[in-house]
Amino acid sequence: MLSRTAESFFWIGRSIERAEYTARFVNVHYHLLTEIATGQEQADIWSRYLEDTGELEAYQTLYGDVLTKSVLEFVTLSRDNPDSLTNLIAAARNNARGIQDQLSSEVWHFLNDFYFSLKEKTEIDLWADTHDLLRHVRNTCYTLDGVMGGTMVRDDGWNFYRLGKNIERGGRTARLIDIPILSEPTTEPKRISEYHQCLAALKSASAFEAYRKFYSAQLVPKKIVRFLLFHDRFPRSVRFTTTQTSELIELIAGGTRRSETRQAIRMAGALAADLEFGSLEEVYSTGLSAFLAQVLEQFDQLSNMVAQAFFRTSGYSDTSVTPEPPSKPQLSQSQQH
Repeated sequence: MLSRTAESFFWIGRSIERAEYTARFVNVHYHLLTEIATGQEQADIWSRYLEDTGELEAYQTLYGDVLTKSVLEFVTLSRDNPDSLTNLIAAARNNARGIQDQLSSEVWHFLNDFYFSLKEKTEIDLWADTHDLLRHVRNTCYTLDGVMGGTMVRDDGWNFYRLGKNIERGGRTARLIDIPILSEPTTEPKRISEYHQCLAALKSASAFEAYRKFYSAQLVPKKIVRFLLFHDRFPRSVRFTTTQTSELIELIAGGTRRSETRQAIRMAGALAADLEFGSLEEVYSTGLSAFLAQVLEQFDQLSNMVAQAFFRTSGYSDTSVTPEPPSKPQLSQSQQH
């Protein structure tokens, strides 16, 4: 497969996964925050989210103070935010347009319709029914993944798409659990606001029902961390995504053993092993934030190694820039954060 085609599949997977996560996270937190949080608590949570995703500086340049209304407009429909829902779906469509001959007609038409349905949305639509718009994006991302899975040949294009999704998903989950309420292995939340933060972390990963199958309805911070970090059967846990990533890189590499490919295989295997054999005691001994920072750094290094091994590029920087279609080979797609 041509490296440009492979790179397009990779970034379609990452863009769609990022849009799905953003819609889900914002929907969950918006409704919980408006019910129970003060204005300052809302500002603190949105500031942490924007800082984690690398969007805080761009937001403050455009809006100044962190306010819920402005944040929602910035992360959903803003043309000035490379990682807004509108721009993420546009980026996925741009990459898909360059490889239409590699996609099923069902995938292309569905993604194209998705793009135009979101492009037509305005701030009036956002505030007329915020939940409906965010749910539309989330559910359409779910459906698009199903259309991909139900109509695409299981070839390298499909594998690069899944590789992009899993790298993006693992990084998003790692960022999601890096919050103060989960940073100490306390017994359970003591205040209602802490309870809602634990609930929001699980719901933002679509993990609440799955978590309850193992731990009932008791929200215990260390159990939430264990589930989202180390569970071997939940598809959004960091461990699950690193295992998938390692297996996919091995599958894509096949018999090719260029030095860059070997490096990517080793890095993916090491990251998967760290999560497979890691323990909660190690996490809290290191410090949750420090441990997750190491995981995120490894994800970023791995993404660079994938680019060097399979896309013949120098890798991606750690700044947030909407990825251009790979038909412009000299432009970097730097959406790591």
